Amino acid sequence: MKSAIIYCLLSFILFLNYCIKGINLNGDDQSKELYKKGIEAIHSKDTLNAEKYFKESIRENSDAASYYELAKIQFNHNTFYSRNLAFENSRKAVWKEPNNLEYNYFYAEICKSFARFTAFDQYKKILELDSNQVDAWFNLGVLKEKDFTEYNNSVRNVDGFIAPLQEYADEDFKEAEKYYLNALKLDTVNFQTILKLSLMYDKGNKPKKGIPLLQRLININKADKEIHLALGLLYYKTSKLKECFTEYQNAIELMSEKEKEDFTFNSVKSLLQPAYDYVMKEMSDYELRDFIDLYWKVSDPLYITDYNERLLEHYSRVAYANLNFSVPSMKIVGWKSNQGEVILRYGEPLNRTRIRPSLGDKVNMKTEVWDYSGFTLGFTDMAQSGNFIFAAPAGEKDKTAPQFSGDSQTFMNDLRSEYFTHYEPKYEGQKFDIVYDVLQFKSSELRNHTDLYIDYGLNPIDSLIHNGILNVEHDAAFFFFNNNSEEHIKKKEHIKSLGSKNIVSTITHPILYTNTLHVPAITDSGYYSLEILRNLDKGVSSNRGRMGIKKFSNIHLDISDIILASRIETGHESKFTINRNKISILSNPTKQFMKGASPIYVYYELYNLKKNSSGLTDFEQEVEVKEYSEENKSGLEKTIGDIGKFLGFGKGEGISFSSKYQSAEVNPQIHYQLDLSKAKTGKYLITLTVTDKIDNSKVSSQTIIDWTN
Repeated sequence: MKSAIIYCLLSFILFLNYCIKGINLNGDDQSKELYKKGIEAIHSKDTLNAEKYFKESIRENSDAASYYELAKIQFNHNTFYSRNLAFENSRKAVWKEPNNLEYNYFYAEICKSFARFTAFDQYKKILELDSNQVDAWFNLGVLKEKDFTEYNNSVRNVDGFIAPLQEYADEDFKEAEKYYLNALKLDTVNFQTILKLSLMYDKGNKPKKGIPLLQRLININKADKEIHLALGLLYYKTSKLKECFTEYQNAIELMSEKEKEDFTFNSVKSLLQPAYDYVMKEMSDYELRDFIDLYWKVSDPLYITDYNERLLEHYSRVAYANLNFSVPSMKIVGWKSNQGEVILRYGEPLNRTRIRPSLGDKVNMKTEVWDYSGFTLGFTDMAQSGNFIFAAPAGEKDKTAPQFSGDSQTFMNDLRSEYFTHYEPKYEGQKFDIVYDVLQFKSSELRNHTDLYIDYGLNPIDSLIHNGILNVEHDAAFFFFNNNSEEHIKKKEHIKSLGSKNIVSTITHPILYTNTLHVPAITDSGYYSLEILRNLDKGVSSNRGRMGIKKFSNIHLDISDIILASRIETGHESKFTINRNKISILSNPTKQFMKGASPIYVYYELYNLKKNSSGLTDFEQEVEVKEYSEENKSGLEKTIGDIGKFLGFGKGEGISFSSKYQSAEVNPQIHYQLDLSKAKTGKYLITLTVTDKIDNSKVSSQTIIDWTN
């Protein structure tokens, strides 16, 4: 009997277990069906029903896949409440299937927005599952780079005590670099990793380290406009301007029409408006574009190169602002932000300090202080959005306050109108100075033309020697623009060597290698640029000035400029000197001569002298010498009492001497040696006045001489 009862009980239990299993199997099938319907709804873009099916699937079977899909839908709702739900559901998906990489990545992504430490740990766990996960290494780098950015150049204000936090920023930089490099070990051409690491190198003042990484992508044709822009920026930071120009061109070609318009036109329009709005608002779009082209042309600090250094600076400012101050969540383009505008107008600050938020009478918000030469600006992240706006004093009832005492918003309004931009030219090599002179003579070959001679000297100490090596090879160029900024003269020469015959010696320049550019020109007025680009290290000398090109008469008496020369040779022409009708003149552009050194030669030309009945000209030259002072060119031109003695006149007879000439030439070339051996040292103004004795017409020309021991 007992056996029968036990047998019946066992049979009942087995039957019950079978029934339960059957029920579970039916439940699994139903749950899978609900999940399947949810996926189908997603494919149909019916997220409302998809969310309903996944919730029902979770209630029926609590499966990881449904938690994951539901979390994705909730996360995309993009509200604070829905993100919290997504966080919880993705966490459950990972808890149920801890080895599922897809679930782990999504959970980590959610955590990045409001639980960064959890996200960091989650990426670490992913690498524990599989150390070859490039995205995990990359995201660890992103998190640590954000920490570096937050704390770089940062301080914390603790009850008036400023505590620097750079040590922590440097640690974050090293850690971020390690994670990025680990990602690149697994994928050497990973686009996002290379871009992020290269720009981090720029933030860490190590732009050179980012260049080969970006070049790697370009070499395999895996680059877009962002890569070209980033590489152009790093080239600019390392003074590789030619390469920078190429990369910006490539980036602009890859931009959409809207992006290109914003980058090349709208940014410039915004830059110029405070200074030229009264003109620009009357212009058509076509005229405005011409105006902008003219602005870049006039602003170009070096015409000898194939690119415009000022335009490269502008593009670099726009690229830097866009890469560092854009706020995608607020649809803010970097150069249009407050910080971006300041970069656009004045470049990067000399010093930048970020003050961490703190508690006091009010909540002291995160603030950045930027120092420029002559002014300081403050920016505050009032909404904690990453968008720093101009700092303004807090009101009495405000609960938050910037940590900057000034009113940067008001100050910037004034600054825009008074000082709309600032630019210090940046060249590939160092800047050096030269001495030069521009001399004008009537052209003997071209009617109504003027011969310009641009005479310049290179000092070996500051312009020809680099790392102990002497090299005179250089490019020399002379440009002239009229008052409408139209280019009328462009003379460019490549000089490989200068011989010993072209050396001038002075007190300030014991050895000066000289050269002369010859340019025929027509009468005009405007501005010129004399530029030297040396071959050795790309050193640059850029010299600007205004000038009028003379119109020498074809009828009336006229006179050329005066050359003060260290050597004059007749009967032949010489390379690199001023050559006038078989006379070779080694001009001294310093106009400085020393006692006991090489003699002083004076050279000038007369034009259109009249002839008498004997077929000869008859004219008189008068030389007047006065003391000259740079401080007051007119008030301090006083007579020197003993000047007449060394010019061959007795005391009290004045400071001038005259010479009479007769010649068969109506356009004579006049040169002679000037003896100043008895004069005291100083600067003198020399005035030559010539009188044609036949018709009593007069002309004069002046120059300055620096007489030294």
